[in-house]
Amino acid sequence: MTTARWRAALAVLALLAGAAAVLTNAALFPLYSLNRDDSVYVAMAELLQTGAVTLPADADAFRPWASAVVGDRVVLKYTPPWPAVIAAADLLTGSPRAALAVSAAAAAVLVALLAAEVLRDRVAAVTAGALFALSPVVVVQSGTYLPYLPALALGLAAALLLLSGARLGSTPRLVAAGVVAGVAAFARPFDALLTVAPFGIAVLLARERGGLSRPGVVVRVAAGALPVLALTLVYNALVVGGPLRLPFTVTGPQDTFGFGDRGVFPQHTSPFTPADAASGLLANLRGTPGWVAGGLVLVALAALGLGRTAGAARWAVAALAVVVPLGYLPFWGPWAMGTQWEGLVLFGPFYWLPVVVPLAVFGAAGLVRLARRRGPAAVLVAAAMVALTALAVPGPVAGHREVTAEYRAVQRVVQDAGLDDALLFLPRRGDLGFLSDSPFLQNDPALRQPVLYAAERGAADLALAARFPGRSLHRLAEDGEAPPVVQPLRVDAGAQVSLRLRLTVPAGASSAVAYLRAGDRTYRQPLDGSGEVTWTVAAPGSAAGPGAVVPAADGVLAVGLTVRSPGDDGPGDSWERRVVHRSVDGGTRVELLRPGQAWARVDGGGWAPDAVGSPVEELP
Repeated sequence: MTTARWRAALAVLALLAGAAAVLTNAALFPLYSLNRDDSVYVAMAELLQTGAVTLPADADAFRPWASAVVGDRVVLKYTPPWPAVIAAADLLTGSPRAALAVSAAAAAVLVALLAAEVLRDRVAAVTAGALFALSPVVVVQSGTYLPYLPALALGLAAALLLLSGARLGSTPRLVAAGVVAGVAAFARPFDALLTVAPFGIAVLLARERGGLSRPGVVVRVAAGALPVLALTLVYNALVVGGPLRLPFTVTGPQDTFGFGDRGVFPQHTSPFTPADAASGLLANLRGTPGWVAGGLVLVALAALGLGRTAGAARWAVAALAVVVPLGYLPFWGPWAMGTQWEGLVLFGPFYWLPVVVPLAVFGAAGLVRLARRRGPAAVLVAAAMVALTALAVPGPVAGHREVTAEYRAVQRVVQDAGLDDALLFLPRRGDLGFLSDSPFLQNDPALRQPVLYAAERGAADLALAARFPGRSLHRLAEDGEAPPVVQPLRVDAGAQVSLRLRLTVPAGASSAVAYLRAGDRTYRQPLDGSGEVTWTVAAPGSAAGPGAVVPAADGVLAVGLTVRSPGDDGPGDSWERRVVHRSVDGGTRVELLRPGQAWARVDGGGWAPDAVGSPVEELP
């Protein structure tokens, strides 16, 4: 292949990969994906456009979910390199989607360039780039704002610069390799280590390094890497309070490697054992062929291609297929994506994304070799690869469209409410953002927009309402299977506030009890049937009348109904309204945010939202 054709082929590859990313985002992820980290990277990009990397602590209610308050600032869990690309793309083109195109195009071209460096065959190199770009896991990742594909692109760029720089004895390339590796480490340290380390070792073990000594190579790479690493340490010190403390740890120490209770936040963890790690490894191993272009055929071709490829650099590429899965073995993420959510089914083995590189590179070598020696057989193999890839696509596409349909339903509910100059409380934001059906409801960092979206935080909701006195108050109330509803809220205040309830006892109940639960105390009233019940909530510093309930501390109280059927000796079925309250004015007045959230516990299950048709109705 001539140089002109080589360059043209790379340009076409870049164009197609970039276009696929933009089209995938528009078709499958117009409101972000099921992996809610999507929205966090865009939120950080918007923050960077204001010239900041953190938010003030008083913006806690409005923060993206993967973040936490550190000192007097809200710190996001993720680092600036990829959000900076999104921000730059948005500023230059008017759309953050341009960043997706750049990331996908860069990754595909870098795979081709790396393949050319290792295989010394431009036709096979372009084929490798195409196989990589057409792999379903790559297409899906390219359409999201998740960082795995851009992180891989950085790692590949560093690897290519290392190999070519050592081969040519090029100081600029080796220094550039250090710079890019440093940026990759700033973005995702562990991914950078797993991706770049095999190539660094290969260069140091090589017999010929362009006339450079091993110390000479190390010095040149370090000259590029150290300034970026110093910048990273300064960033860590300024943002999270210590040069060696990573922003990734701001949500708690449980989101890490090793075994034990694991999760993003301490209050949402699951036990993770060595058996779980092995299970996650096997699940991702089984799933990988279905997420690469050509499926098992590509795996077989890759084995053929590796066996027919010469040169020490091939082992660095091949090592990715071993180093990455084993490196992620003690991390809970690959296990969780197959057991706790539909990550593996919908997104593929994205933690293992570098594994696609050796499969594409050596699979291309095998396919091109087959085509040159046995053309008709190669046509049949290519047809089988296309068929296997096509068969793998419909399931994930349908799954992502289903997620988007759920997001659309929430979007319509919010739009139809016609809110303006409003504060909308969201039950699944903040630390529960990984469960949210509204990741697309985002706040401008300056909080200057018609509707502000706030995480529910108990008594702090009343303080937030007081902070924005001119805004109407609303809640996005959820109800399990039913669509959510936008519920208007009000603040009732006084020395004493009455809670009037209409309780509807289901037919056939043998007993019914009304209750109010405040802190660790519960007050009960037996009922003869359906009717009205009134509870009085008093401020701690007021002259509370007989029967008034005085909460010991600000928080959430529950007023509800428990019923039992004949022969039921269990806890029964319960429905309740959870009402946020706080005392103000030195404890002489109490505030209640009403109506309370509706919850239900029925048929022996746990508590779940019950916003529609609850038998516990608050009266004005």
